[in-house]
Amino acid sequence: MEITNIRLELAKKSKWNIGYFIAGFVFWVYVSITSIIIPFDLAKIYWIVGTFLIFPVAVFASKLCKADPFSSNNPLGNLVGYTHMSVISMSYPIVLIVFFKYPEILLLTMAILYCLDFYVMTWAFGTPIFGVSAAFRVLISTIIWLAFPKLSAIAIPVFISLSYLVIVLVVPAKRLAWINLNENKA
Repeated sequence: MEITNIRLELAKKSKWNIGYFIAGFVFWVYVSITSIIIPFDLAKIYWIVGTFLIFPVAVFASKLCKADPFSSNNPLGNLVGYTHMSVISMSYPIVLIVFFKYPEILLLTMAILYCLDFYVMTWAFGTPIFGVSAAFRVLISTIIWLAFPKLSAIAIPVFISLSYLVIVLVVPAKRLAWINLNENKA
């Protein structure tokens, strides 16, 4: 099967993982709110606990959007799924070490690590939108952390929330345009 056809099938089934981006948005809004209303030492516990809710929220949001959250019958869907699992399994030990030893960089660490899979999605979905988003996210989060350290506990999660909101709003139209363009080529 040609790569374009595999990508088309994945785009139709998974809707470019829209449920995962909705879950990311919900998680970072939650982090933003807890950053504002709860003292840092307690908020960081809420953030860690909240990471365990991202996946179930992603599955639920996918179902609401009529998207297949797994696309397991598609080789690129499998790749994206394994990449999501790899990011979680390989980044969580780092997140825990940072949580216990270097809590002041926890949000920056989460902001960077939790978008590593965006680069694989760029290739799997055949669009640069995810890689560009991840690069922008890492750059701006790092600048916020370095330039505004006292505001970073609020500014980073608010920025990440907004970046997810942009993805959630842009992906549906971009995906449909991509499907139309590539169906004409196939």
